Amino acid sequence: MNMRDGYREILEAIALGLEPDPNLPVDEWADEFQIVPKESGASEPGPYRTSRTPHARLPMRCLSAAHPAKRVVVMGASQMLKTQVALNFLGETVHQRPKNFLWLVPTGKLHKRAAARIDKNVAAVAPLRQRFAKPNSRDATNNNDIKAYPGGALYLATAGAAANLSELSVTYVVFDEIDRAKDNVGGEGDPRELAETRQTSHERDRKTYYPSSPTIEGESAIQTLYQLGSQRQALAECIHCGHAQPLDFFRLIRSDDGKRAMYPCFECGGLHEEGDKSRMFARGLWSDGVPGDGETESFQISAMFLPYGWMPWIALLKQYDAAKAKLEDGSEESMITFYNTRLALCWERTKEATKYDELMNRADAYQLGTVPAGGLVLTASIDTQAYRLEFMVIAWGEGMEGWIVDYQVIHGSPAEAETWQRADELLKSRYRHTSGQMLNISAAFVDSGGSNTQDVYNFTAPLKRRKVFAVKGHSRPNRPILSGKPTIVDINWRGKTQKNGAELWLVGPDTTKDYLQARWKRAAGPGAIHFPANLPEAFYKGLVAEYRTHGYKRGRKVSWWEQKKGEANEPLDLTVYNVGAAHLLGLHKKTENQWQLLRDRLVPTQGDLLAPALETSPTPPPIEVRPMRDGDPPPRRVEVQDGRAVPTQPSRVVNGKISLGLGGRRGG
Repeated sequence: MNMRDGYREILEAIALGLEPDPNLPVDEWADEFQIVPKESGASEPGPYRTSRTPHARLPMRCLSAAHPAKRVVVMGASQMLKTQVALNFLGETVHQRPKNFLWLVPTGKLHKRAAARIDKNVAAVAPLRQRFAKPNSRDATNNNDIKAYPGGALYLATAGAAANLSELSVTYVVFDEIDRAKDNVGGEGDPRELAETRQTSHERDRKTYYPSSPTIEGESAIQTLYQLGSQRQALAECIHCGHAQPLDFFRLIRSDDGKRAMYPCFECGGLHEEGDKSRMFARGLWSDGVPGDGETESFQISAMFLPYGWMPWIALLKQYDAAKAKLEDGSEESMITFYNTRLALCWERTKEATKYDELMNRADAYQLGTVPAGGLVLTASIDTQAYRLEFMVIAWGEGMEGWIVDYQVIHGSPAEAETWQRADELLKSRYRHTSGQMLNISAAFVDSGGSNTQDVYNFTAPLKRRKVFAVKGHSRPNRPILSGKPTIVDINWRGKTQKNGAELWLVGPDTTKDYLQARWKRAAGPGAIHFPANLPEAFYKGLVAEYRTHGYKRGRKVSWWEQKKGEANEPLDLTVYNVGAAHLLGLHKKTENQWQLLRDRLVPTQGDLLAPALETSPTPPPIEVRPMRDGDPPPRRVEVQDGRAVPTQPSRVVNGKISLGLGGRRGG
């Protein structure tokens, strides 16, 4: 026997001495062999102790060979029963029951992180160090994708590549953070089903572990898996009466000085402080499970159960306060993150969605057709539908505070000249400011989408001097509220653009809807939108007829605005176009001094005290928006001629269309 052979025999003897009881469950294996390496950045490196996170014991027991569960699901907060439990599962199987093991992560970045974490763990744990092939060895494989050991190999792959999930036969699977993975891998289907298909020939002893934080209600893969299984919730024991109960974050109370958080027992009311966590969690209790599908054990645990010395309850309260402040200011992302990664709960879109009655209930006292004191510049928008136009005017003030001052429906086909003649008359309307001055519309956008695009171009081309332009929503996401330059859309017979042709502006619909969503709840001040007292209920429903949703397109996770089924969204579109028109005028950039100059033009200054009083118009009665019928008198409009209000109106309504009696038709 040469020295090299003797050295190998010594190593083999050492390895044999480290052989565990073949029936050792995962949690007991971890307590005996697992080491948390200092290089991993863990808060408590050294020998692993299940007693520090006792709620990890039952999920690990379910991953053990003797337990009948085929699938173990943890819908958990960050740092709760996730990667470390997966490493314990991997270590136990490689050491005691080695077979092929597939470890899936959602992205390439997490792939590198997982590979590095596994390498550090293998280097720290003696029985694993002896089994895994050395990196770059000639007779075996050990790289970021495959790590061989006697009896099998560990395959690390991203869930996003279909090729990584094909032609593999494995017994054990870890699918880390499935909610961040694509829901359709390379067009081949659900990555969970693709992963579990790799276990087809190992039905008797297969095990799959799914640790993940949830995402959006109804869109969360981990929520679906959780609902398949036993749906156990983590419990804590009251140190006063012994009652076992879930911990509800919203029951936390603050100390008088605001520096500590306490939890009252649901049964006896006794208070628990941070230092009581070890006693509360000592037995790692879970609620009784439901039958589920018979092969899935599922668990839900929040950051309320993080051990003493990790994240305290008061830190959770402070995170929530910060997220709530951002939510009230219109940004929901921090609150979604808090719900998902701290409470281990899905975020319901209805939590942040503005209800139509919230807007309707805060309508102001002013009436349609009048401009409140804060409104200084008017914009208008026209939305085109198959058999009608809808018209809206907003008065803008300092800080882009807005007041809706007109909303009308023009019944008639956009293919008919009379319809556009009526629209032109509305765009010429003048509105009385509370100062008594009359305001003109400074800019208007007309929707060119749908089937009447050329009609819109024909209408807007000669009105450019009045800043009336065609508009449509940009097809790409995350575009600015208003594109930098318009496109000339009219061409001559030579195929060249006409200098005086119609101009088409692009608005970023999702960006503008985000802008509005963030401001609906503001009752006053910069960015707030005000409503007159006599708008119909349907108008408010139309303002909130869309909601943001998330999903995958072409393999990428994206977010977009979705229209609610059966809900009309014209009021929202009209508001979007008005915001775009305000940006066209540069109102969003005006300084305080510039707004003051506009204000001074409307409101008499101190030197004007002897000027004659301006005549004010009476408040118009509430309007009812309904389809016009033959013989109905059309809406009355007023213009000022020689200082007098002179009514103007069309001559008649025929077949649901407005005839202006102008003796001619507009060319199409």
